[in-house]
Formats: sequence, C-alpha cells, structure tokens
Amino acid sequence: MIRTNSIVFKFSLQMTVILAILLSILVLSNIYSLEVVRSNALTSSRNTLALYQANIHNNFNNFSKDLIEVFDNNIDAAVNIASLDESSRYFKVQQLKNDLLAKMANDYSSDGMFIRLSGELVLEQFSSRMGSADKLALVDFLNLHKFSSGPAEDGEEWKIFQIQGKYYLLKYITYSQVSFGTLVKADTLLAMVNRGSNDENRYVLSNTEGIILSANNIGLSKADITLESLTKEYQRSFLIVSEPIGEFGRITNMVAKGSLFSGLRLIQWGIALLAVLSVIVVPLVLRFLTRDVLKPILELVKAAKVVEQGQLEYQVPQGVPYSLEFMKLFHALESMVSEIKDLKIQSYEEQIEISRAEIKYLQMQIRPHFFLNAISTITSLTYQNKNEEIRRLIHCLSEHLRYMFKGGLVEVTMEEEIKHTENYIRMQEIRYPDQIFFMIEVSDEARQVPIPQFMIQTFVENTFKHAMFYAEMLSIFIRVSPVTRDGSPFVSIVIEDNGAGFSSEWLSRPEAEEVTEDGDRVGIANIRKTLRLLYKRDDLLKLSNAETSGARVELWIPAKRSGQPML
Repeated sequence: MIRTNSIVFKFSLQMTVILAILLSILVLSNIYSLEVVRSNALTSSRNTLALYQANIHNNFNNFSKDLIEVFDNNIDAAVNIASLDESSRYFKVQQLKNDLLAKMANDYSSDGMFIRLSGELVLEQFSSRMGSADKLALVDFLNLHKFSSGPAEDGEEWKIFQIQGKYYLLKYITYSQVSFGTLVKADTLLAMVNRGSNDENRYVLSNTEGIILSANNIGLSKADITLESLTKEYQRSFLIVSEPIGEFGRITNMVAKGSLFSGLRLIQWGIALLAVLSVIVVPLVLRFLTRDVLKPILELVKAAKVVEQGQLEYQVPQGVPYSLEFMKLFHALESMVSEIKDLKIQSYEEQIEISRAEIKYLQMQIRPHFFLNAISTITSLTYQNKNEEIRRLIHCLSEHLRYMFKGGLVEVTMEEEIKHTENYIRMQEIRYPDQIFFMIEVSDEARQVPIPQFMIQTFVENTFKHAMFYAEMLSIFIRVSPVTRDGSPFVSIVIEDNGAGFSSEWLSRPEAEEVTEDGDRVGIANIRKTLRLLYKRDDLLKLSNAETSGARVELWIPAKRSGQPML
C-alpha cells in the first residue's frame, strides 16, 4: 500500500494532474484551431468569390458591348438586305460575316455571335473554344428558335437555354424581324473564373431557380440537379459559400474540409493516443518508480548512515539491477576522485549546453528583422492593389518559412543559404521593381560547406535597410570562393553594394558599441557572437567600404564537411 506522504504517491499525483492539464489544453486548443481554420477558409472563399463575381460581370459587359456595336454598325444593312439584288446581297452578307468574325477574334469574346436575317437566314461565328458538335447543335437551335422582339421573358436581359444537355446564356436584340445575338456557354464562364484552381476547390454556377448550369470536379449524375440538393449531398465534406450574380443566378464555392483540417486531424488522433497512453503509463510509472527509485534511495540512506558512522570501506551492492544513475551514486561513496572527475565532466557538458542555448538565442534575435520587413512589403503592395505581386511574395515568404523551420539547425550548407538569400532578394524585387541588380558567384567547391543559418541573408537584409533609396538602382554582389588562411582551408564570402557604405564614425567604434541606442545593427553584433561561439575566433568578420562606393562585408568560414559536429 502506498502512503500519501511517500515519494511514489506525490510523484504519481503530480504527474496525473500535469497530464490532465495538458490534455485539457490540447483539446481546447484543437477546438479553437478548428474554428479559426474554418472562419479563415470561409473569409478567403468569400473574397475569392467576390473577385470571380467582378470577373463574370466584366465579361458580360464586354459581350453586351460587342453585341451593341455590331447592332449599331449593321442594323441598317441587315434590315435592307432583303431588298438588294442577289449579287449585292451576297457581298453584304459577306460583310456582315466579316464584322462578326472581327468581334470573335477578341481574346475576351463570347462563345458565339449571330445575325438572323428575315427569311430565317442565320449568319453565325463561333469561338475556337467551341467543339464541332456544339457548333452544329447551336446552328440548329438558331435556325429553329423564334426570337421575339422587345425585352426578354421575365424581364431578364440574358436568357438561359439547354441544348443537348449543356447550358448556354443568350442575349439578343430584335428589330424589324432581324435579330442580333451573342451567346456564351456556362462551362466557358466557369473556366474564365476557375483558372489555376486545384482539385480540392469546386465551383458551381446555377440559375435563379437553383438549377446547376456548370460545375467543376463534381460528377452530375442527372440533368437539372439543383444547388439545394447538391449542398445537402456535399455539406458534410465541404464548406459551401454562395454569392449572387445578377446576370443569371449564383456562383458557389465548395472547399473540401479534408484539405483544411488534415493537419488538425493528426492532432486529434495524437490527443486520443496520449489519453490512452496516460492510462497505461501511470501505473507502469508507479511500478518502476518503486523498484528503480524508492529502493535505491533507501539503500543510499543506509549507506549514508554507514559512512556517517565512519565506516568508509562501504562496498557497492553487487548483483542488484539498480539504474545507472544510482550505481554512479554508489560508486561516488567509494571514491572522491571519481566523484570530482564526474563533476568536471558534468560541468563541461553544462557549458556545452549553455553555449548551444546561447547560439539558438542569437539566431532567434536575428530572425525578427525579416518578419518586420516582410510585413511592411506586403502592406505596401496591398495599398497598391498588386494582387499578382502579393501572391508571388507570399510564395517566396512560404519558402523562407520552410527554410527557417528546418528543425533547430544551427548550420546549413552554403548552397541552401545562397538559395535562401536569392529568395529574399526576389521578394525585394517585387517591392522595388527595376531598382535591384544582383550577381552571385559561388564556387562549386564551396557549395556544400556548412555555414551558420541566416549568415549571408542578414547582411543582404541590412543592405536593403541602409542602402536602398527611392528611384535609385541598388546593386548587390556576392562572391563565395575557397581560400587558405594560416595554412587552413576557409571559404571567403564577400558582400558588396553601391550604397553610401558604413560611416567612418561607425567603423571606428569598438565592437561593444556597434549596436546603437535604438537597436540598429543588432544583426551584425549577433553574427560576431555567433562566429565567436562556433569557431572560437574573433577575426572571421571584416566590415569596410568598397574602393568606389558602398559597404563591403568579408566573412571567412572554416571549411569542414557537411554534417560534422560544431562543438
């Protein structure tokens, strides 16, 4: 029976409380994460649909504009064509066809335009997007359909027709039994707004009655499926957002929940597994604690009393399966020299851990510089409505984050650091188009040499901070090559720019005063500390000004094989 004042009871109680708190925090954080992901996904989907709404509306405006221009330019000729002789009529028909062909040559034209003359003669031109079977079906439809004069039915400007199972939107103008019209396939509208989407996102176009006109990545088992029935079928697996389109109905975005919550689902399984393991682990820990901790402690107490009585020839228990830690304690009672040696080893190991912790802390000091600059760049681009540049910048930023979260690495290869630096410069090129020129030369022998992470990128970041001026070209030159110093192999890194360079006052400061009162140049000070901790030398960084203009940074990294331990 375990007493309430025993170590085993107290330890098991504390461990149970800690596990309960951890499980509660994990469950609550997972619930909150699910809601945040869902809210962000809905907001992103609505923003995307707003862009698509504007795109569709602009397309319809262009289609209508082309139709009105053809009508205004050719209505007189089309109405009077019946009164012309056969030869004149032939040339006039060719002129009308050429006018239609000119409109269809536009990159943003509709799928087809037509002129139906009196006597049921139809002149038509179709986009290259239309297949031959669809063209034949449309010709038959235009020959047989009766175009009424005046406004369209139900007051709608665009009418929806289903031809051989496919939906088309048609707009026409009829005057004196002559009809001018333009049409677009529902699938074409969806293709215009769905450029670059992946299989996880699905888009649906429907009319005002909810009938689905077009859908991507969705198998429609039967015709005239309604948006309501489709929503009921997919609402468990998709987040569904729908927005109105005035010309014909609605556009709907279906975002797969699996792609959104796949990462969180792994966390949920982890929580469940942790709960099961805690039920199994706690009794096992109690058993092992009694055997491996409590019994050795009682033996140590007995040994301490024996030593206290002056019996210094106490023998370590033999044949007892005590843990290594307790065996070391027993051996410490036998030999003070061994104890001192063990303490020195332990002290040395603690110093190594402190040095490693300081290196990681220095790296974390360097990283915030980039995030401040990246946020500023994205904010500036949003005010300029440069959506394409923002997308490219976010892509580059994601590459930077992948590089940063490699898993606590202190060193990377030179090739990785150069690639990361190029990625950083590409982000700056988005902010300062046509203002940046850079050249990087890396020797093949130096590509696999380990280098502290963010070493080169930090100096390039300082270049943009101190040498970048509005409407002036910034030049950056980076050269990496092997050299020999004091008979040992090194890699030389030279970074130059064409800015104003370092001030003579700053260059004359001692290292302790390199960081200004407002925290400026903290990256350079941290790099000095990092180089000193890693390589135990103070002469691996030199700051100066180039002979012509601009700052010059020289670094020397000891050349050792990738994967070799640093400390």
